[in-house]
Amino acid sequence: MSYWAKETLRGGKWAGLDWEQKGLSNDQYAIHEDAVAAGRTEERTAGLDKALELVDRFVAQRCAAQNGATWSSENWRPPSPDG
Repeated sequence: MSYWAKETLRGGKWAGLDWEQKGLSNDQYAIHEDAVAAGRTEERTAGLDKALELVDRFVAQRCAAQNGATWSSENWRPPSPDG
C-alpha cells in the first residue's frame, strides 16, 4: 500500500487506478487513502521526501495493527453516507 500511496503523492503514471486495479482489499484501500491524506499534509509542511517517509511509517503501523488488512474484497460496498 505504501507503493501506491507514494505513487499517488508523486503523481505517477498508474496513480489513478482504482482499488480493485491496484489489488487492494477494502481495508487496504482505507489505509491507502488515510496514508495519502497524511502524506499530503506532511508534504505541505516538510516537502515530498518527508511525506514519502511518513507514508512508509504510517502504512507499516496500520498494517501491523490490522494484521496486514488482507481480507477479501468480495464484500465491497460504497461508503455509507453517514460515515
